[in-house]
Amino acid sequence: MKLLASDFDGTFYFKNRKLFLKNLIAARTFQKKNVIAIVTGRDAASVMHKFENTGFQPDYLAVYNGGRVLDSKGQLLYKDPLKIDLDRLYETLVQENVSQMSILSLTKVFHKSFHFDIHDWLYMMNNRSLKRNVVEDYHEIEDDIYMCSISCESEEKALLLSEKLKGMKFGCSIYVNKSYIDIVGEHASKEHAVEVIAMHTQADEVFVIGDSYNDVGMLRQFESYTVESANEAIKKEADHIVESVEAAIEDIQVR
Repeated sequence: MKLLASDFDGTFYFKNRKLFLKNLIAARTFQKKNVIAIVTGRDAASVMHKFENTGFQPDYLAVYNGGRVLDSKGQLLYKDPLKIDLDRLYETLVQENVSQMSILSLTKVFHKSFHFDIHDWLYMMNNRSLKRNVVEDYHEIEDDIYMCSISCESEEKALLLSEKLKGMKFGCSIYVNKSYIDIVGEHASKEHAVEVIAMHTQADEVFVIGDSYNDVGMLRQFESYTVESANEAIKKEADHIVESVEAAIEDIQVR
């Protein structure tokens, strides 16, 4: 049995419905004899919302960059909540003049925009559609926090700020995903999530595919693919460059 762990945004999922559907069809075929996992910085609700009415459900789901790993029935296989000094982090982000930040637990989300624009309106509408409990103060979040997501004006700014945050020793994992920075649990990573899933499935072969900096760990550790749209730094980390998840699946199946 083969396991394919795929990043979501920009790899498996596209707003272009045609591209998304091609990946879905290939994934459903692959699932007949093998296992598909989605590994993403998103939360579970927003991922599964995209799969509604598609006839597809991943066999495993790793969210918050590996902070939680679930099987197809929603059973928790692993968790690593974010334990961080939020007041210190918030003060730092204000000083750095970031665009937005969000703090997410399983039941609540705090969102702060430092420069309100159309993306904030879309974010709030999305939270309403997913029936999230949006709070005005992050101190109102009483259950485990799994991620702080930071939006920067550019990928370059995100990379620079992530290095500064790492140097501040917050005791967490910090990943860049295009112009976003994801702060998650200290031991959370996509590669560890894939290890958990591989052990649970007892897969004979493990393959991964991703397109951004938060995928680098798993691209290095396993037989890996990236897509042609990824930047050159990511392409250098992957074993194979393909057009899509569909193309990666075609290659894996003939091995």
